[in-house]
Amino acid sequence: MQKQKIKCLLTGATSFSGAYIAEALIKNGLSVYMPLRLNKENYQGIKAQRLRLIEDASLSNSQSVTEFIDNCDISSEELVEQIDKIQPHIFINHGGYIENYRSPDFDFLKHLETNLRHIQLLIRQLKDNDCKLFIHSGSAFEPGGEYSKFGISPYGVAKKMVWDMLVFWCQQIGLPCTKIVIPNPYGSLENEDRLLPVFASLIKSGQSITLKGSADIRNNIRIEKLAEYYAEACLRDPNESPDCFVEEIKPVGNIESQLDFVKRALQEKPYGIDLAKIENSLVIVN
Repeated sequence: MQKQKIKCLLTGATSFSGAYIAEALIKNGLSVYMPLRLNKENYQGIKAQRLRLIEDASLSNSQSVTEFIDNCDISSEELVEQIDKIQPHIFINHGGYIENYRSPDFDFLKHLETNLRHIQLLIRQLKDNDCKLFIHSGSAFEPGGEYSKFGISPYGVAKKMVWDMLVFWCQQIGLPCTKIVIPNPYGSLENEDRLLPVFASLIKSGQSITLKGSADIRNNIRIEKLAEYYAEACLRDPNESPDCFVEEIKPVGNIESQLDFVKRALQEKPYGIDLAKIENSLVIVN
């Protein structure tokens, strides 16, 4: 299959990682169809910036077809109907309910209901339209994942349960499935409440930054590198995977302590903060 003919249906394109996944697919010559929960024109702030990132990639690669599908997400029947129209070769399940995902009060039941509401019908529809691969975004915080030692969360448990159900239905229906386990991505267009944007803002305003768990070892990956794992998975020969095929891909970035991560990443784009300034602002709490 020639890559310019490969059609990918990607959910979650307005998320931090989702926007870069879309960009990587487009830059590699794939056609990308992206259901959006809202009308595209209603997105503001950082989500609007992520959509512009995707549009800029599309403008630079005329071989790709890029299409946003308004008012459609993983929980809607409209998405199932769109499969008949698009006939995607690859479905990338990256979107879903994640509100308040860091909290122990995360609504994991809503996550399950949202992400699995039409999943059996959706997978069957994909298979009937000759889809070759179902890609699912997992998390290193799932039970048994590389970050489990930092505490299993309701979000991580829910993500694992969704994957287990996806594997079950994909195998029942005969659709190969791949999980890409996301470690800690970082880079431009992160949510402003994440570690690096918060630290950068404090340093630039002359305040100190308090780092807990500075010796914790994590797998930190630049967002552009993470996105390439998705592109590589989409560009493989689909005929190499049997119908019962199940795999997990574990992207690798920089395996380092949180202290080393903060010092290194805050010097990179989009922050560009001098190392001495970072070190002078750091307060370590063990």
